[in-house]
Amino acid sequence: MMKKTIRENTHAAYSLHDMNILSVDVVGNDIILRTQSGLVETEFPYGQPDGYVEFHNVRWDYSYAYLLAFSGNSGTFSGEKLFLKDFLSANPTLGFTVMDETYGYNCTKYSGYITINGKFHECFLEIYHEGDMVFVAEKF
Repeated sequence: MMKKTIRENTHAAYSLHDMNILSVDVVGNDIILRTQSGLVETEFPYGQPDGYVEFHNVRWDYSYAYLLAFSGNSGTFSGEKLFLKDFLSANPTLGFTVMDETYGYNCTKYSGYITINGKFHECFLEIYHEGDMVFVAEKF
């Protein structure tokens, strides 16, 4: 007899899909992501309140940024893996457009596109956090 166990899908109350991350503030071992247009509610009434995302107790030794030379939908590519803290220091104003977000055990990943020094890149931000991920939304 086999036992089946279902892993529940992660359902966040807010999303950053199609959002433009303008800045990532580092405060000690915490990160605050600020977008151009707030947050998108994933539950009825599906609003778009002002707000930001906090990550607490970030483990910098396991958090990375991946920059890939844009090559279209498939094919070979070249890229670079950087410690997230170094990437953020070099790029204090991001302009990173989020296309997808993935949640795992103590880890949040954003994939999307960014322009750095006039070059278009596919980009992944991988934030390993032992503390909470907190959506802070202004409610009316």
